[in-house]
Amino acid sequence: MTKRKQCAALALALTLTISMFGCEKDKETTQSSAVSQIKTSDSAQPSNVKVKEYKFPEFLNKIKSLDELSRKLYTSFDSTQYVAEVEEQPFEEYKCEELLADLFFTYRDGRAVGLLDKSGNVVLEADEYTEITVVSNGILQLSYDKERNAPMQYMKYDSDGNLSDYKHKKFSADSLYTYESQADDSGTDAVYSLMIPDGKNVVSSDGSDKWDSVEKISADSIDTNKAYKGFYKLTKNGGIYYACFDDFYNYDIYEGAYAKVCVKVGGEYGECYLADHDDYNELVKMIDSFGNASYRTAPSKDPGLDFIQITLGLKENTKTEITISSDGYCLTDTIKAAEGEAVNKYFSYLDKEDFADLILWCEQVLAEEYQK
Repeated sequence: MTKRKQCAALALALTLTISMFGCEKDKETTQSSAVSQIKTSDSAQPSNVKVKEYKFPEFLNKIKSLDELSRKLYTSFDSTQYVAEVEEQPFEEYKCEELLADLFFTYRDGRAVGLLDKSGNVVLEADEYTEITVVSNGILQLSYDKERNAPMQYMKYDSDGNLSDYKHKKFSADSLYTYESQADDSGTDAVYSLMIPDGKNVVSSDGSDKWDSVEKISADSIDTNKAYKGFYKLTKNGGIYYACFDDFYNYDIYEGAYAKVCVKVGGEYGECYLADHDDYNELVKMIDSFGNASYRTAPSKDPGLDFIQITLGLKENTKTEITISSDGYCLTDTIKAAEGEAVNKYFSYLDKEDFADLILWCEQVLAEEYQK
């Protein structure tokens, strides 16, 4: 090969080498760009304004343990309304301690306790009972000295203060009666009522005794440490409620839990149930309104990153868990699917403002459910 041909061949090889190097560099740059810039929907753009300030919702620090029965709406019997401490002695010859049901004064003779009417007449001698309490509207519980190891005794009283013996029967779900009626003359949808042994229906906080459904359930179906003798699940207008009974058929009405919320901000962690149907609907609409952001860097590996995790549909056939970090990455996971529904798991990216809005929503709206 002549010297001229050798030079030409060398030039061609150099040109190809430079070209190949350029292609590899372009390819590397493209791959790097694909990792650092994740394109999704253009329905929301990254905010150029400063993200709202947020902080850990303080009310979560007051929740010592999770309890689905966290939001009491109604109680059929409030014992505090049936007892009052005696501040000024009404009678010279007796030392009174309490006024029960606005009818009876308790007085003591040694360790024994008895009852006086409001005129100072003895209606029950202080001779064998050591404690008398109101356990239900119209029922007194009388206790013997513990050393006697005798069962409790019970008496009924009427509005005039008359007493009579009462044989107490412990709670039995078989004593409650569910019956069906029509919503109104023109309607066709059945409504249900739950009757307790005294002939009265279980009512809601608005005084209504009509429910869309009534179902006896076990204590195991509710995440609670509260001690009750019986549980019924009631539904009305899309809401879930629980009627919880004690041994005297007194009951408390709680609204059920629709979602579970876990929050970690600034190293603090807390969790609670969401137990307000209106709040739940508002939260779902809020999450659905979030658009996807675009052109973002890869997710942070920082284990201390702030996050919120929301489990939706606790009492529905399909449960969805949404985990959103403060840098906007969101994992949506179907943790329980109804029969015939697909199990889905997918990632998306939200504007950081969305995360801040959720934390602020917890602080301003969800917290109200736990105000005592």
